[in-house]
Amino acid sequence: MRRNMWNRAVYIVMIAGILGGCKAKKAVVTPSPAASVADTTPGTPSVDVLNAARVAKIEALNAKRANFSTLSGKAKASLVIGTNSNDVTMNIRIKNNEVIWVSVTALAGLEVARALITPDSVKVINRLENEYIRKPFSYLHEFTNDQVNFGTLQSVLLGNAIPEFMSGSTELNIKGTQTELSSAVGSLLYRLLSNDRDKVIQTDLSDESAGRSLIVAYDEFQTIAGQEVPHSVVLRSRVKNKNISLDLKFAKIELDMPVDIPFRVPDRFTIKN
Repeated sequence: MRRNMWNRAVYIVMIAGILGGCKAKKAVVTPSPAASVADTTPGTPSVDVLNAARVAKIEALNAKRANFSTLSGKAKASLVIGTNSNDVTMNIRIKNNEVIWVSVTALAGLEVARALITPDSVKVINRLENEYIRKPFSYLHEFTNDQVNFGTLQSVLLGNAIPEFMSGSTELNIKGTQTELSSAVGSLLYRLLSNDRDKVIQTDLSDESAGRSLIVAYDEFQTIAGQEVPHSVVLRSRVKNKNISLDLKFAKIELDMPVDIPFRVPDRFTIKN
C-alpha cells in the first residue's frame, strides 16, 4: 500500500471506517400519519396495536443486546478507499461504556496505527508519520453527526440497537421474518433490520444534508458466553465524495476476559491537537 494511501487509511479506519457508512434515504413516518390510516382503512391494525408491537420489539432487541464487561477480538479486514484495496489486521478491545482500543497492522505484522476512543476523547498514534493526534470526542462529528456519541459508536461496532434512537416516534415495519425500525434525531436518520431471533442484521445511519451516510451489515453469528455475537461486519461509508468499505471477518472474539489497553506515545512523535 502506498504511503499516502496509508496516511488516509489511518484516519479512515479509526474514525470514518468505524462510523462513516453508505445508504439510508428512507423517509421516517411518525405515529400521527399512521393513526389516520389506521382509523380510516378497514383491516388496518389500530394505533394501540401498532404501539404495543413497537414497544414489544424494542424490548426484545434490548434484551438481545451484547452485554459484557470486556470484549477482545481479532479480525482480518479488507479495506477499500476509492479504487484502492488492501488487506489489514485489526485488533479491537473494548471496556464496556469506557474505552474502545483499536490496533491496525499491515504486511509482516507491522503496526501502522493505534487508536484509543473514550466518551470524552479520541487519540490516534500514526506510526507512519510519527504523529500523535489528540482530539475531543466531538472531533468525530466531522465524519458523522452531532447526535453520535460513544454509546452510538459502541452499538454500531457490536450490532446492538441504539437506545437513544428508540422512542415513541420510531416506525415499525414487519417484512416477513425481518423487522425494520426507523427514526430520526435532528438531521440524522436511523434504520435497523433485525432477524427472527431479534438480532440486528443491518444498521443504517445517514445525514443527507451533510453528505454522510453509513450502512453496516452483521452476519455469521456465533454464541459466546451465552450471547450471539456477529463474526462478520461489513461497513460501507460515504463522507461527501469519499467512499470507503471495510469488511471485517473475526477469527476470535472473547467476552469478559482481562484485557490490556496499551497506549504509549513515543517521545519522538509530534503531537497534533
